[in-house]
Formats: sequence, C-alpha cells, structure tokens
Amino acid sequence: MKETKEKIKRFIKWFPKTKFAIACKWIYKTINFLLRQILLIAIIYSAVFTITASYFMYKAFNYGYNIYASVEELKDSQPDNSKYMEALRDSNPNVQIKHTFVPLDSISPYLRKAVIASEDAGFYFHPGFDIRAIAEALDANQVAGKTKFGGSTITQQLAKNMFLSGERSFDRKFKELAYALLMEHELGKDRILELYLNYAQWGKDIFGCQEACLAYYKKSCSRLSVDQAINMAAMLASPGKHHPGMRESQFMAKRRAVIYQNMFPKKDSVLVDSLKQLMAPSSSSAAGTSTQTAP
Repeated sequence: MKETKEKIKRFIKWFPKTKFAIACKWIYKTINFLLRQILLIAIIYSAVFTITASYFMYKAFNYGYNIYASVEELKDSQPDNSKYMEALRDSNPNVQIKHTFVPLDSISPYLRKAVIASEDAGFYFHPGFDIRAIAEALDANQVAGKTKFGGSTITQQLAKNMFLSGERSFDRKFKELAYALLMEHELGKDRILELYLNYAQWGKDIFGCQEACLAYYKKSCSRLSVDQAINMAAMLASPGKHHPGMRESQFMAKRRAVIYQNMFPKKDSVLVDSLKQLMAPSSSSAAGTSTQTAP
C-alpha cells in the first residue's frame, strides 16, 4: 500500500515535467486564450452592432417621420413654395415667380380632364405608380436609344416638384415613390390633383393653372374652353419652351392630338376610364363657360 502511494507521488512529480504534459498545458493555455479573445470579440461585435442598428433605426424613423410630416401638412395647407420653386429662385435670384392657389372646384373640369389625359390617363386607378406606363416608357426609351420618356404618374410628379431635387438617381426615385405612396394614402386623388394643378410649372416663371390662364388667356382657370384646356395641358411636358398659342409647333400638335383622343375616345377604353371620375360641368356652369377657341 505504501509502495503504491509512493509510486503515485513520484508519478505526480514526474508527469508535469514530461513533454506530453507540457504540450497539454500549452494547448490548454492557447485554447483558453483563443476562447477569451473570441468571447471578447463577440461582446464587442454585439455592442457595436446594437449601437449601429439603433443609430440606423433612429435615422430611418426620423427619415420616415419627416416624409410623413411633410405629406401630412399638405392635407390642410398650401405651401408658399414648392421645392422646385425654391431651386429656381436659388439658380436665379432675380426671377419673379407668379403663383396663386385656387381650390379644385374653381378649376375648369375641361382642364382637369385634359391634364389627366395628357399626363396620367390611369390617375384614378393606380396606387401612385403605373407599372404599365413605366414599361411603355422603358420600351420607348430603348427604341429612342436614350432616356426620353419618364412614365411618372401625376402623383410622382407632384412628389418630385414639392419635395425633391431634379437629380437623376435611384435614391431620388426611391424617395419619389415613398412620397407618392404616402400621398395616395393620406391625401386622396382629388387633393393630389388639386395640388398638382396649382404647383405645376406653366412657363419659365409661371406656376399653377390660375396664373397660367391669366397670363395666356386673360381669364380665370374656371372659364377655360375645351380647346384652351387642351392647349394648356399640351405645354406641361415642356413649359419652358412652349406656350398654348404655338399653333405651328409639331410638338404641340402631337400633344394636342393625343390629349384630344384620350379625352374623347371613339369607344370606352381602360386608358381613359379615369376621366369618367371627373364630373362634367353642370348646365349652368357650361352656359357660363367660354366657348372661344384658343388662338
């Protein structure tokens, strides 16, 4: 028994000095060190990830809230300037912008119909963007070999004019879509159309249909004839270069033809179903509406 105990004691003293024991200790220390480092890295990574995620969540919340707040303000208020007007003033401090807001029921139904027929025939049926129009614009651009057609809806155009810059980028298009979807949800179609007609550019320094009608026809936008409304809508695609009185312009002639066809189709068409949402002028208002043909 004593011999056995002595052997065990000698073994215990001898074993730590063996190469195997030394190797085991080295492996243990290495593994222990690595595990501590991995644990430390994991803790640091978790902390950094949490802080970063919190920061981006905060930024995303602020970004989304700012978009929502700016759209919410449009429910009951009429801004003095759009983003596009501000950019125009920045580029030309001497410009004297002409702009007057009028409610939708003070705008000629002919002009409302003509603008929808010109800019966004499916306005009353899409959720803020029109996949069909985008696909057609892509096909047309491919044929033309350059970006010539946009496919943006009235809602998207309003979002760009009211809130965004004119730069061409995916970031701006994403913001434009976000604004458009939110405006559709919060404002409704009639309010969007009202804002569009009041903040669209109708000349180098003319914004809104009221000032445009006063400038081109010397009358209120409530008194436009069909021909005058079509002329007004035709120039929206290029308000800096064209005006309603350009009768010899091929550009204006083509635009007028398309608008007229969309407003008065030979038979029912899905393309112009949106126009049916706009009530025709009553007999009393029609009687008071000028039937003068645009020059």
